[in-house]
Amino acid sequence: MYVVVVYDVTEDDVRNKVAEALKAFGLARVQKSAFIGRLPPALVKELAERLRRVIKNANADVIILKIDKKTLDTMIRIGPTPPPRHDGPALH
Repeated sequence: MYVVVVYDVTEDDVRNKVAEALKAFGLARVQKSAFIGRLPPALVKELAERLRRVIKNANADVIILKIDKKTLDTMIRIGPTPPPRHDGPALH
């Protein structure tokens, strides 16, 4: 399954830890506070638990959207095209 993770975190250090966690799970940053990637269901649960720990007691909001490949493939992106990726879907 694919996931889109978006977040709004007030504290810089917590926001950086959220981004590092998402990168560690192999997700690709598509905007400053948005990542997309493919994860098996068990890793989605693990990611959610890790993010809960990271944002505990912080002024933070994290949303994890589970989407299918068709939804990702029909995504419309308006703006600059990101560089090509070799380890995941085209994100444009």
